[in-house]
Amino acid sequence: MLRSSLHLALVAALSTAGLTTTGLLLPSPARAAGPSADPDALYEEGRKDFNSGFFKSAIEKFEAAYRQSKDPLILYNIGQTYKKLYDDEPKVEFLKKARSALRDYVAAIEKNPGLGADPDEVKPVLADIDAELARVEPAATPEGPEEPPTPDPARAVDPGKKLRLAGVGLMGGGGAFLVLGGILGGVFAAKGSRLSEQLNGASGLYSQQTDMNCPATMQAGEPGGCQKLRDDVETTRDDGQKANTASVVSFAVVGGVGALLLIGGIVSYSLGKKRTSEWQAETARVRVAPTFGGLVLEGRF
Repeated sequence: MLRSSLHLALVAALSTAGLTTTGLLLPSPARAAGPSADPDALYEEGRKDFNSGFFKSAIEKFEAAYRQSKDPLILYNIGQTYKKLYDDEPKVEFLKKARSALRDYVAAIEKNPGLGADPDEVKPVLADIDAELARVEPAATPEGPEEPPTPDPARAVDPGKKLRLAGVGLMGGGGAFLVLGGILGGVFAAKGSRLSEQLNGASGLYSQQTDMNCPATMQAGEPGGCQKLRDDVETTRDDGQKANTASVVSFAVVGGVGALLLIGGIVSYSLGKKRTSEWQAETARVRVAPTFGGLVLEGRF
């Protein structure tokens, strides 16, 4: 029968053809071989292909022989050939197929000791395959959604910090503008007051015009020096008006910009302080986290 003859051929192959648990026969120069529909012939052609280094062809013929004969001993040949193919082409799929075939082989001979094979001879090979798979396979991705990491309150970003810093900057700039406006306004106001005194004082230009009987406009027979007094009056009056205007601008514009910046800084600082307080209150909430030793209380105190 096919089952008997193939079984004897496989047992002989395990000990003499190089397909053993301790090592595989090194391939010789390649040789072509055609497939056959007979399981015995398929097995023999697969063994020849293996010895010639045609591992993929050998696998096809061993698997075809197994499908037709259902002899579990052929699983040993399939597993060892996949392992040898992995040595030449290190693809994880080859190693997984080798492991699957050899596991099925061990399960079959443990279930049916009458097959005449020793499963303990294959288990070290399976252990080596498992170790190799653990080395080359990427770490398994845990199933289910990952929990987002809990943020560390000590390292969290204060949402009000930038607003508070901006507020401090605006208040500083506003204060500087207020001081500058006050200084400039005071300087120009003092200048205007001085020029007004030159015009209206007891010994001012208007008093000099009166004392010299100088008319407001040039007239014939007027005393000498009246025209110079009129020119001085005009120049002093113009300078006084300019100083008064500059004083108003300094107080109103420069000081007004400073006041606006100061108000904006106060508002920004207050808003930032409010956000910081809310953030601190949020991060200060106590969180209970389970651990192997019990519960851990986390938070700011």
